[in-house]
Amino acid sequence: MKDYDIIVVGAGPVGSTYAYKMAKMGYDVALYDMKNRIGHPLQCAGLVSTNIDKTKNLPREFIDNEIQGANLTSPDMTSITVSKQDTAAYVIDRIYYDKYLANRAEDAGVDVFYSTRVYDVDIENTTIKTKDDTYSSDIIAVSCGPNSQTAKKMNPEVEDESFLAMQYIVSTLNEDTSFLDINVNMNILPGFIWSIPVSYREKRVGLFTNGSYTQAEMILNSALKSTDVVVDKSHGIIPRFNPQKCIVKNNTILLGDSASQVKPTTGGGLIAGFNSAQIAAENSDLMLKEHDNNYLLRYEKQYHERYDNEFKTQINVQKILEDLSEDDVNFMFRQLKECQADKIISKYGDMDDQSILIKELIKSGVIFKLLPKIGIRRLKNIWKSQ
Repeated sequence: MKDYDIIVVGAGPVGSTYAYKMAKMGYDVALYDMKNRIGHPLQCAGLVSTNIDKTKNLPREFIDNEIQGANLTSPDMTSITVSKQDTAAYVIDRIYYDKYLANRAEDAGVDVFYSTRVYDVDIENTTIKTKDDTYSSDIIAVSCGPNSQTAKKMNPEVEDESFLAMQYIVSTLNEDTSFLDINVNMNILPGFIWSIPVSYREKRVGLFTNGSYTQAEMILNSALKSTDVVVDKSHGIIPRFNPQKCIVKNNTILLGDSASQVKPTTGGGLIAGFNSAQIAAENSDLMLKEHDNNYLLRYEKQYHERYDNEFKTQINVQKILEDLSEDDVNFMFRQLKECQADKIISKYGDMDDQSILIKELIKSGVIFKLLPKIGIRRLKNIWKSQ
């Protein structure tokens, strides 16, 4: 006899959402997390596009600020401002939002076990082992972050790649809370520095990089103003998307960061994670009803159908950025400004579906102004991935 229909490892936003959806369908669900306080420490920028509204998973009470646009600045201080007429993104309180999602799952009937480390997931027998006991289920969903040992067990030949992310909570005076700032720093490309206004008195300043913790801290400190006061610091790992990664084996599935379901260019994973949780929930329901785990393989297939082309496009853009020199970046910013590309970016830019913008830049001819730095071969790679 099974202890549960479904066991979820990891009570982050994606794991909690999947657990909630399965409980609402009437299944017995257990949710395990090693933390005693969900959401702590804050390890993300907390910025998400308004596309999250389509997931119907974000109550407005967790929105701290609404962003209309962004100021993009090159190393030589060439600046491009892009904006939408309406709100483009939300700044959310991730600590309380993550808590809400876990509590919502518990209110739906999920058995939630905090401060409980899962030491092993037995993929062959669909069981988990904690300090005190072993528990079985029909499905195990692992959503415990980029360092998941289960993900490594399922992908012994795949080498995980990741970025270091670092962020400060800063007490300051924001003159404008409608725009975020994105600064290009050559030492961290394809990463960048962000400054996100939370309110008139608070902002989040952060970056992601291939470099070391020491280098990241030095760059981030240099990005602060003399009047800024650092209130809190955090850092973590952002997984790189890998289309070769297996996310289903037997009756065990990976979700969220454990499955590398993140946007390559920004490292954001909430919307992709929520959409993947919905795909996983629909197919898990069919698997349990029809006792056929081919439906779990269908989850993997449908996830790749939805995201592979977009994420591969972003990877190709990222590869171009990694190879640029400082002169290249400054040249591209000047060309974009001269061509008034800000209008195209403002109209077609989408934080989640960036291939739409690339197509418009190609259609308008703007992208060909950048060819001396991009190269024909790389442009073809971007086009082929769409």
